[in-house]
Amino acid sequence: MADSITVLGNIATVPEPGRTTSGLPTLGFRMATNHRRQDGTGAWVDVTTNWFEVRAYRALAENAAASLSKGDAVIVTGRLRLREWEGKEGRRGMSVEIDADSIGPDLRRGRSVFHRIAHTAATAPADTAAAEPPTGETGEATDDGWAAPGAARTPF
Repeated sequence: MADSITVLGNIATVPEPGRTTSGLPTLGFRMATNHRRQDGTGAWVDVTTNWFEVRAYRALAENAAASLSKGDAVIVTGRLRLREWEGKEGRRGMSVEIDADSIGPDLRRGRSVFHRIAHTAATAPADTAAAEPPTGETGEATDDGWAAPGAARTPF
């Protein structure tokens, strides 16, 4: 069983899209979390910064690459990995990595707009009557079950 972790912080490097050797989309970036406290005068001071290497795969990688930029405030949930490394001249260290299951904007610190990605069916249904697209509140057909742009929507 892997250790799960949720981290709130800022994207510290430009997210780098890539592909695995088998062709799966990937995305990697470094993330920083700052811990603050009040000093004796009541002013906030940064105490420590933790650094994480974040890796995303498949649709999460593609959607995150289209949505995220360096400096964005994000929430990352995933599996924690600690990796020891040895560098030049015998230097040793520890890398903290997160294999992301979910990445999203931290809405305490900004606003975001969500765009749902429509999924296509692998095969056409046998009964065409059952395959009627859902309609929005204005009666306009939509491909994902949500009301068409500009249509009246019921608030949460």
